[in-house]
Amino acid sequence: MSQPQTIENNSQKWIIVAEGDQSLCIGMVNYLLFHGYRVTGVGSAYDFYRQVFAEPYEVAIIDDALPDQSGLLVAEYARKNTAMRIITLSEPLFSSTVQANIKSGADLNLVKPVDFRLLAACVTNLFSRLDS
Repeated sequence: MSQPQTIENNSQKWIIVAEGDQSLCIGMVNYLLFHGYRVTGVGSAYDFYRQVFAEPYEVAIIDDALPDQSGLLVAEYARKNTAMRIITLSEPLFSSTVQANIKSGADLNLVKPVDFRLLAACVTNLFSRLDS
């Protein structure tokens, strides 16, 4: 994705999806939009940082293998510098990868291929914690 893709809905719940696989990113964005969220999809860490400075996102979904920077570093940055809840996405390689994602500041880690229904349930759960 060369340009960030923002799709808006009436909901005030903002999500940013940082995923290097363009078709997966678009799929997640569209699925979350269908569930009533405002969603921005980006394909790189650089675009993630630009968007985070521009908009007040509440949840970040971050691929741990972005093309220009480790998603672990992006998650660490988001944890230290924002109040966002964080979901990381990882390949099903080793449990140490999942542990590293959680240690970087992720609230949750999902393993690819991503089950969109599970993703939406996790996002709903994180928003319910923010709302209470």
